[in-house]
Amino acid sequence: MKLKDKVKLGPAGLVLSLLCWANGGSSFAGEPLFVQRVESAVPTQEAIGKAEEQVREHKDVKLREKMAVPAFHKRIEPPLHEGETYCQGCHRPQPHSKKLRTRSFLNMHSRYVACETCHFRPEDVRLDYRWFDYAARRPAAPDGSRFRTGRNLDNSVLIEGKFKIAPFYQGEPAFALPGTAFAERVGREWKEGDLSARAQLKARLHTPLSKEGPACAKCHTEDAPMLDLAALGADSRQAAAVRKHVIPQFFDRYKSDDERLKIIDILR
Repeated sequence: MKLKDKVKLGPAGLVLSLLCWANGGSSFAGEPLFVQRVESAVPTQEAIGKAEEQVREHKDVKLREKMAVPAFHKRIEPPLHEGETYCQGCHRPQPHSKKLRTRSFLNMHSRYVACETCHFRPEDVRLDYRWFDYAARRPAAPDGSRFRTGRNLDNSVLIEGKFKIAPFYQGEPAFALPGTAFAERVGREWKEGDLSARAQLKARLHTPLSKEGPACAKCHTEDAPMLDLAALGADSRQAAAVRKHVIPQFFDRYKSDDERLKIIDILR
């Protein structure tokens, strides 16, 4: 970890970071990069205070199945099969809800892009991105059918949600997985912890993450896109469809949240 990282280090964190540096960048050899960053994170008091407020105010949302009048607009979550990510242990399968303008499109991405691809982007290392089979817990071979290209889409794997584009570091997955020793320990600490302990844990888990994901144009562009689409299995036509996608161009015309969207603009 470099000292320029977003984590503000206290004395203990500084010593730990120096030990990590002396050991070739990690004192948690064999663990995914995200887990290493969580283990060495020292959240700020501001982050801990915010996490404590969120934990205190959190309420589980429960849908009523038996209602006198059927719910016309009832939102049904897509079923999770064998492709659950670590983040979905706490977050819903459709996690984006705050930005009314873009949330539907972002939630579509969450079916085939791992959470960490957008929200775990450390500045001091280079990450590569590959398809990962969350059901089999192993990297998956590139497959052009996994790209949304209109009528020529075989979207069975997208509906299942088990194949996702995920970050890799030095050839190994850079993200945590459910069911691992790390995941079980975190779950146990959360279950047994009081409000303060849960806030500390939540802050540590989120310290290596960016709240905001990359802008649409980071991928939907022909100018040094974030993802190597060819390496992910896209042919030239599929890659062009992603890079020149009309929806990101449509959103890019609106710089302010109070600007009204005009659907006719999507045709321009």
